[in-house]
Amino acid sequence: MNRLLSLSLLVLLILTYQVIFVNKFVPGVFIGDTNLTFQTKPQAQRLLQARFNQRVGQVLEFKSNEKTFSVNLSTASASANFTTAINEAFKIGHNGPGANRLGEQLQVILKPKIIKPEVKLFIEPQIELVASVVNKPSKNAALSMTGEITEEVVGSELDRETLLSKVLDYIYFGKTSDSLPIREVLPEVTTAKVLTAKAYVEEVKQKPIQLLFEGSSWIIDSKTLLTLLDLTKPESLVDKSKVEKYLKSVSDKVNQPLKEAQFNFNSTSGRVSAFQPAQEGRELDIEKTTTFIQLALGGERSKTITLPVKTIEPKIKTSEVNDLGIKELLGRGISHFAGSIPNRIYNVGLTATRINGVLIPPNSTFSFNNTVGDITEATGFKKAYVIKEGRTVLDDGGGVCQDSTTLFRAVLNAGLPVVKRTAHAYRVGYYEQGFPPGLDATVFYPSVDFQFKNDTGHHILIQAAVTGTTLTIDLYGSSDGRESSLTTPVITDHTPAPPELRQDDPTLPKGTIKQVDWAAAGAKVSFERTVKRGEETLINETWKSNYKPWQAIYLVGTGG
Repeated sequence: MNRLLSLSLLVLLILTYQVIFVNKFVPGVFIGDTNLTFQTKPQAQRLLQARFNQRVGQVLEFKSNEKTFSVNLSTASASANFTTAINEAFKIGHNGPGANRLGEQLQVILKPKIIKPEVKLFIEPQIELVASVVNKPSKNAALSMTGEITEEVVGSELDRETLLSKVLDYIYFGKTSDSLPIREVLPEVTTAKVLTAKAYVEEVKQKPIQLLFEGSSWIIDSKTLLTLLDLTKPESLVDKSKVEKYLKSVSDKVNQPLKEAQFNFNSTSGRVSAFQPAQEGRELDIEKTTTFIQLALGGERSKTITLPVKTIEPKIKTSEVNDLGIKELLGRGISHFAGSIPNRIYNVGLTATRINGVLIPPNSTFSFNNTVGDITEATGFKKAYVIKEGRTVLDDGGGVCQDSTTLFRAVLNAGLPVVKRTAHAYRVGYYEQGFPPGLDATVFYPSVDFQFKNDTGHHILIQAAVTGTTLTIDLYGSSDGRESSLTTPVITDHTPAPPELRQDDPTLPKGTIKQVDWAAAGAKVSFERTVKRGEETLINETWKSNYKPWQAIYLVGTGG
């Protein structure tokens, strides 16, 4: 009976509690330091606004080093969003099912809930004024070339975020600490760092760092070391980039470019002699040397450093050349280019030097573009007439196709498999001087290439030579008995050349007429190649070229 009575009283008490606080804030709910218990929303709004108005009319004082700094809230255009804070606070103990509400009501009694309204202030000018007085820049310690030390100066600056937080604390709770929040500003270069650097310099003055390589030496003395230091770096006193720059000057004397041997076949002796001996490549390991210098300064290794140099061996050494199986002529290509302008003749010869003496290993594919490289003025080529965008114009490397065409003919005659070949768009007179059409190969770096494969099982040596206006390219190696035969090219679908074209050229004197292209009839050309080794047929193919008709082109001078 007593138990039932107690339970009934408890239920009655809870119901009474819910009725009392149905439109009022429950105990334990605060906005700032304002206890809202028993307050309705309108009452809370008036109470909060009154306290807010009283507080934002005050002048707050903060102290630092016996100085006082003021923040006047009455000029801060302060405003607060109490409506949102009140609605949020009122939800506590009023929302959700009855059990949830009761649990939340008990929880805030035991642990009050404090809500801070959104407050807007405009006090940046006042904070800036305080900062202009308080802020003192730090100064780096320094080490002069004479070894004198300038000690560090620790700076100070206003902690703006903390000061603003203190002002808001006053608005929320009516009190705050009066200490002005100031933090130290440490310099990048401390006196301790400078002392360590000076110890490095003094030690190097007594015993310099010595870099050694094959009889040459470089000394890092105290003056040089001072130029390599950067005391602002947190990880090391030695500036890696400065050391690497210093070592670059050393590497210029250590490094050596790799040179592959280039060879010349003497048909009389049947041997190859080197006209450019092989040379191993050398490269200073700058990163490793930098590490060695840092360790030497820290006393972790000797101050006498043998430079770490990486060597790159050539693929074929000069001494090995006569073991490569280069014994006889495999195939020859010839072309003529009478009538070429001087720059075109120069480019034909330059290209010949780029492929002359090149060794092609067994089972590898030779690329004309990769061997000759980019064809520009920067790589040594001169401007000569080429067809570009339907016009005959001066451009870098005119004449290079003379070499690719001649090499194509040598490859055909040697019976080697052709991997890539593109015919010219029209018949070029230079390639038909003494030869029928269809035996040409165009190149255009880097997209249009001429390639062939060495499937002989031995190295192949290219020899290219210009005599007057004749280019000869020979391929030497070891014959496996293959023989190549070509049929006479067949010409079909003959199309007459269009009428001549005259183009103005301001680079020529006025009245000068210069022919730069010759009329060429359009045609389809085909020939067959058969390569046999005894009774075995290695290659049986048909080469086709489709040439469009081309007109004679004259440049007419319009210059002064």
